[in-house]
Amino acid sequence: AIPDASEDDLGRDVDLPLTAHQAPYSITSECYRQLRANFELSGSAKSYKAVLITSGDAGEGKTSVAVNLAVTFVAKNQKVLLVDANFRRPSLQTIFAGTYAADSNFGLSSLLMGRCGYEAIRPSGIEGLDVIDSGPMPSNPAELLASPQMKKLVKEQRKIYDYVIIDSPPLLLVSDAKVLAKVVDATILVFNAAATRRGAAARAIYELRVVGANVVGCVLLAVRAMEGGYFHKQFKSYRRYQKKLAYSVQKTAHSVQ
Repeated sequence: AIPDASEDDLGRDVDLPLTAHQAPYSITSECYRQLRANFELSGSAKSYKAVLITSGDAGEGKTSVAVNLAVTFVAKNQKVLLVDANFRRPSLQTIFAGTYAADSNFGLSSLLMGRCGYEAIRPSGIEGLDVIDSGPMPSNPAELLASPQMKKLVKEQRKIYDYVIIDSPPLLLVSDAKVLAKVVDATILVFNAAATRRGAAARAIYELRVVGANVVGCVLLAVRAMEGGYFHKQFKSYRRYQKKLAYSVQKTAHSVQ
């Protein structure tokens, strides 16, 4: 579960997809580290090198989860390739605009169509994290993602990177995510506490199971704490813990000086 931005004092003035990078001591970042730990300890995590992040509908936060999860992996000195497979509404070229390749023709679509090679892989600006932007909008997105070239890309890059994380279009709107779910080792499904309806969540899980996707877990994003509830207590405890930690660090630094 990832808290709503309003619940996190340290994460309010940062870009949500880059919270784990820009506000590493925030409770939101800690929740992403818990997600990373849960994934790594999920039994067969060592074989789950290619991971799909998807959601039922648009705007539920899957890109934020994909980017922040990638950032937590590189924080452990692991090498990650983040792939934008959402041809219709790409995001990574905006999130990592500072190092965006001048030639917008370099991207996933152009790579899969043979119009460019692995020069489509570019640095994100965060050490250890590389990116493949979506590239030009193709006329046949689902067919392109189901092509042998996509399978070859994932197979080859999982030998080079510790993790290949793919950000996909919404599962219930287009078929692209179902196609990608068969290419990767594991799928993580994102729900939004403020937007996802129970029926849509159940339908998304059902659609993935029908195609034989390996759904290893779900993320609930934008969680608001209710007074007296579990998350309210957790968030308060984390804030107190961080304050004590900050005080101890300051006290140690003062004594050293």
